[in-house]
Amino acid sequence: MHGHPPTFEKPELAITEADIAHLVHSFYGRVRADPLLSPIFDAQVHDWPEHLHTLTSFWSWLLLKKPGFHGNPMPKHMRLEGLSWAHFERWLALFRQTTIEMQLPPLQSVVDAMAQRIAITLWANYQQHHPTSPWVHEVPKDLVSYKVSPVFTQENVPAALQSTHSTKAGTWGVLRVFSGALIFTVDEQPPRTILLCEGDQLLIPPQQPHHVSFVGDGSFVVDFHKKRAL
Repeated sequence: MHGHPPTFEKPELAITEADIAHLVHSFYGRVRADPLLSPIFDAQVHDWPEHLHTLTSFWSWLLLKKPGFHGNPMPKHMRLEGLSWAHFERWLALFRQTTIEMQLPPLQSVVDAMAQRIAITLWANYQQHHPTSPWVHEVPKDLVSYKVSPVFTQENVPAALQSTHSTKAGTWGVLRVFSGALIFTVDEQPPRTILLCEGDQLLIPPQQPHHVSFVGDGSFVVDFHKKRAL
């Protein structure tokens, strides 16, 4: 007996264009109301409907390989002045808040990771294009190492290093990142932040209040220095 061949319903996409549009509009609604981010965006965006359309096209291109996006966001971000990692960190926090509230796990698992990679890439390039900074990466020749910390990871980093602390008088720290990425924040007014990636090092002056936080998995050590005896 011959019958009709079986038919199968085409499964729905886990992520749709409607989901992406909802994400973009909800997220940037938060951005425009945020006291840290809104001044930056309002100074640059003169047509918000057009900007939201462009951003929706960008994410549709990333997630669904949908054609229609033409542009390069990197140069526009590089031309901005006065950005710090704190701006990107706030951007990520609002993004994650939006994806959590959407309650779409397939979307959240993909776009949260993408957003973090985008933020880290933009910040790393921004630092290269704005080299004038108070950060010191080389160890002065008149300093000598006298003690090295254990290797710290997310699992064993002391809580004290993640809250405001400082080295004692006469002690410099040299923070060396072995893997992953680390945010170093100087806890002064105004706060200053820098993103340190694998292979980077940073000189920490005596008694400078600061704290560190990981961006994903990573590891680092602190090499303590003092003035070389004459």
